[in-house]
Amino acid sequence: MKAMLLNEFGKPLRLNDIETPRIRGSQVLVKVEYTGVCHTDLSVKSGVIYNRISMEKPKLPLILGHEISGVVEEIGDEVSGFSKGDKVLINPWIGDGSCYYCKIGEDQYCDNPKWLGISMNGGYAEYVVVPDYKYLYKLRNLSTLDSSPLACSGVTAYRALRLGELNPAKSVMIIGAGGGLGSIAIQIAKAVYGSLVIGVDVSDDGLRLASKLGADYVMSKVNKEELMKITDNRGVDVIVDFVGSETTINNYYTFLSKLGKYIKVGTFGGGLPHDAGLKLHSMGWQFIGTLTGNRKDFLEVLKLAENGKIKPAITRTLSLEEANEALENLEKGKVSGRQVLKIT
Repeated sequence: MKAMLLNEFGKPLRLNDIETPRIRGSQVLVKVEYTGVCHTDLSVKSGVIYNRISMEKPKLPLILGHEISGVVEEIGDEVSGFSKGDKVLINPWIGDGSCYYCKIGEDQYCDNPKWLGISMNGGYAEYVVVPDYKYLYKLRNLSTLDSSPLACSGVTAYRALRLGELNPAKSVMIIGAGGGLGSIAIQIAKAVYGSLVIGVDVSDDGLRLASKLGADYVMSKVNKEELMKITDNRGVDVIVDFVGSETTINNYYTFLSKLGKYIKVGTFGGGLPHDAGLKLHSMGWQFIGTLTGNRKDFLEVLKLAENGKIKPAITRTLSLEEANEALENLEKGKVSGRQVLKIT
């Protein structure tokens, strides 16, 4: 099979012909049709991600890609409920099933994770092995193209907003509103919670996309006087930061209302500012970190998409061989919405 391999951290991927993997037991072989290109893929390529998560660097070569959809090619002898030809979306956040976090239904926090495209081979290839069929979701009235970004950008945004405990009386500021996660977060905030949405992005294209997808207000820089007018002089109830840099956290936490929540998703190095810590008790603020969603979140965001309530903003489709170009586009900030690789 054809695969784009990471042979050395920090170096471009290389196209190779490698042996198609064999499966057994509860494993499923999926013929990959589409794989979304995520900022996490850049962190895997550089190796930086392994400094941020409780996981050792995998042995190379590695196949990147965790937003994977396709068709069941082969099933192991312990698999039930799936057949060859089924269209599926893969949940890449796979746990070992035995640790405390798996047992309470939070597989994404597993002590011994098997994350596709991060700790084991992913979707920048014609075929991928899913270690356990319980992480497969059949697609009914949703295409493999439109479903693939849900596996990370969709479920991660859904979880972050759920932690925000939004409702129609609350406001939410989405930082990075024009990106892959922000663009779907806007749709979820409106469709599920009916909240007032303020989209923040440094890109003009990102701001246009955020406005098109339903953000009530969009801005590249936040004017506090204007913001207070928008929010009835209270400030923002929830801030979801899909960038997570020192700059974004230091600049935006001050816009929180009393009892406000700052939900950090992005992993660009920002920590809790000193002054924010001093005001936590008097303002009733909560600063929450979140990784991605669990299997329940995954199912719910998939149902939202199947019911036509949300749709990933796929702005460009490239070939498998163009994976390095897609990653470079992300690195240079040339992307609004989501890029997707068409594999087969």
